[in-house]
Amino acid sequence: MKHSLSLALAGLFCATGAQAFEVTGGSLSLGYSSFVGSSEATDVSKLSLGSSMEFALSHQFALQGDFALTQLDASNTDNLNFGLHAIVHANESTSVGAYVGRDRFEGQNLNYFGFEVGHQAGLIDAEGYVTFAKDGGTDGTVIGIKGDYALTGTAMVGARLDNLNIEGADTTRFGLTGAVDALPGVTVTGELGRARIEGLGSEPYVSVGVKVTFGEKRGTSFERRSIIDLLPGG
Repeated sequence: MKHSLSLALAGLFCATGAQAFEVTGGSLSLGYSSFVGSSEATDVSKLSLGSSMEFALSHQFALQGDFALTQLDASNTDNLNFGLHAIVHANESTSVGAYVGRDRFEGQNLNYFGFEVGHQAGLIDAEGYVTFAKDGGTDGTVIGIKGDYALTGTAMVGARLDNLNIEGADTTRFGLTGAVDALPGVTVTGELGRARIEGLGSEPYVSVGVKVTFGEKRGTSFERRSIIDLLPGG
C-alpha cells in the first residue's frame, strides 16, 4: 500500500510539473522538550529544528515538504526526518492529505505513510491523522487528534492526544498546548502533558519552542508527521 501511495504522490507531482509552483506558506521552528519525572528510564530530553513549506499546484491541490533535525541527549546522535504530503483543499475550511516520510534514527530507517484531515470552524482548528510505520520486519500505527481554540488574534490554547503502537510498544501522550504571538509571524509555543509508556509507567513532560511562519495560512496546512517528534513531546 505504501508503494501505491508513493506512486500516487509522484503522479500528482508529474501531472502538474508543467505548472508554476507557488509557495503559499512555510514555517521554521526550534523546540526543546523533556520528561520531568523521576524515572531514570525516561530521563530523556530533545532539541529539534524543523521546517515545512507548502506549494500550490492549483487552487485545490498542493504539496508540502518537511525536514527536521533532532538530537536526543540519551543517544547523543543527530536524527533526521523527511516528509512529503499531497493535499486536497476540499473547501475553504477542510483539507485532506496523504503523506510519506522517513525517520533516520541512530543509523536505522523508520519509513511511514498515512492520511490526515484538517478542519476550521470559527475560532477552532482541528486535525487528525493515522500513520502506518515500518522498520524492517516491525510494523506499527500512530493515531492522533489535535485541536486549538483562538482566545484572541494573537493567542490560542489547545489539546492533543496521540497513541503509538509498534509491535506491542504502546505509548499514549496527552498534552495541553498554548501559543502566543511575540511578533508578527513569530510565535512562542508551549506544551505540558503526560506520556504513558508500556512497561515504564506514566511520566510528565514539558516542551517550549519558537516558530516563525509566513504565508496565507501562517504556515502550512499540516504538521510534520515524524515519529521522533512524538517523544518525549512536542
